[in-house]
Amino acid sequence: MEEEDCTIFIEELKSDDPTLKLNAVDKIVTIAQILGPARTCQELIPYLIDIIEEQDNEDEFLIKLAKELVNLKPYTGANIHLLNAPLEILSSMEEPLVRDKAVESLILLAEGMPNSFFESHFFQIVQQLGQWDNFPSRISAASLLPLTYKHVSLEKQTTLWDLFKQLCGDDTPMVRRVCAGVLPDLAKMKCQPQQLLSLWEALLKDPIDSVKIKAIEGSQYMLKLIDEEHELETQIQGYFALADPKEKSWRVRYTVPECFESIIDIIVKLNKNKSILKNQAVPVFQQLLKDTEPEVRSMALIAIYHLLKELPASNKDSFLPLFLALSTDTSQHVRMSLAEQICKISKQYQVQIVLQNFIPLITTLIKDDVVEIKIMLAHNLDQLSQAIGQENSKKHLVPLIQTFASEKQWRYRLEMMSIIPKLLKVAGYDSFLELQEVYLEKGVLNHYQAIRDQAIENLVQLSEVFGYDKIRDFILKCINIQFEHQNYIYRVSAMHSIAKLKNTLSKDDLVNQFKEVTQKSLNDKVPNVRLNIFKLFTAIQNKLDNKTQNEFKNKARTLQQDQDIDVKYFAQKI
Repeated sequence: MEEEDCTIFIEELKSDDPTLKLNAVDKIVTIAQILGPARTCQELIPYLIDIIEEQDNEDEFLIKLAKELVNLKPYTGANIHLLNAPLEILSSMEEPLVRDKAVESLILLAEGMPNSFFESHFFQIVQQLGQWDNFPSRISAASLLPLTYKHVSLEKQTTLWDLFKQLCGDDTPMVRRVCAGVLPDLAKMKCQPQQLLSLWEALLKDPIDSVKIKAIEGSQYMLKLIDEEHELETQIQGYFALADPKEKSWRVRYTVPECFESIIDIIVKLNKNKSILKNQAVPVFQQLLKDTEPEVRSMALIAIYHLLKELPASNKDSFLPLFLALSTDTSQHVRMSLAEQICKISKQYQVQIVLQNFIPLITTLIKDDVVEIKIMLAHNLDQLSQAIGQENSKKHLVPLIQTFASEKQWRYRLEMMSIIPKLLKVAGYDSFLELQEVYLEKGVLNHYQAIRDQAIENLVQLSEVFGYDKIRDFILKCINIQFEHQNYIYRVSAMHSIAKLKNTLSKDDLVNQFKEVTQKSLNDKVPNVRLNIFKLFTAIQNKLDNKTQNEFKNKARTLQQDQDIDVKYFAQKI
């Protein structure tokens, strides 16, 4: 770019045409390169400040400008701080997208800078923004405060801390929300721990829901500031109190269990006898599972596992009636969450309780009208098998596999087929023998290809579980029964099956199966069958000995003049 072009783009930054202005912003870095550090600092940056202050700019232009300003950092020499001024103005604007991008650029600008930069320049920005009358400036001040606090002297830290306390009590909820959001950053620095906990406690009680939610989300960092059990017991009450039904906002009640996983380890570490969990968390979760909003009930189900694994048996049992009630919940989303979690939850209970309480519940869910719920439950049944052991799996879970074949929804049948290896790993070889008939009829010969493919892929896993020799005859039977089918689709599937099992079949079995299929397929009336024998050969060629390869190639030459153009093409490639 020549200097003349540079002048044009500088002028276009003030153009009335939005497209020209946006295009000119893209050239700012190039302009700075041509002007050099001195003119960039003395001319370009003041010029940009004038544009920001004087022009009626569109938000898109200002967002792009805020993004590009930080890219001028290498072209300002020793005067990087001069870029603070335009970004400070942009960070005080009412449009959130402009303001957020300006704050983001200020943080990037400060990256890697020495403490002196913060002392001399950044501290002043935060202080000024925090004292301006317009609330967008105070929002930006709160966002920039933790980074600045980390790099300034003790005296300036005191000033910033006083400012932060002031912002936490700001009249504008948006300012308080940002303050709640940066609490974790200050907690990581262990900045004024006791005062910080007091501010957190106050923000948890804020009248505005979004402020409370932000405060809840930072709980794990706040609770790490506590090192005494009695103090934890006091502080945690404010957290659990927000799950109370009297809390009008369901979103606040939802956030309490959502963040529970992140704090439970902190609670257990300080509260050795787990009295907080037994006396505070249990009643809270019991209430959450009965909440009026389905979203809250769902989240409580997702989070409760982390509570159950830390509770004694007597406390766990109190949740059993609630789980049973939720299996017929009016909301399918709640039932979906239950289906997703119940098998995992069952591992926290004794086998007898699982058999008495969870099996009937699962039997109810497996008959649900919503197929996604049944699929979700099926996907997790292997966890239940681990919880109840071999004999009980044979008695209660294997029959579910035997009955899934009558299901109308193919996606559910596919999911049930996919978990068979995991269930049989627990249920044992005898259960495998019991399932063979239904496996062949409803899996290997299923009219949905996805289910047929899954049935064959299962054999790979089953051979690893029981050993190839034990299931060899069944594997060969699966291939043969497909290939002997009158419908050509199944004969093609047989070839796919051999390809899928090439690493499972013994070398002799693979060669024999290939030869047998080849002999029948080369003369098959259906072109698609003749064509697929070439695809099979390509897939398993490296597993075949030279003699078998040459025999196949000699036989395949007869199809080089095949009437079907596709068969002819593949035959000529061999």
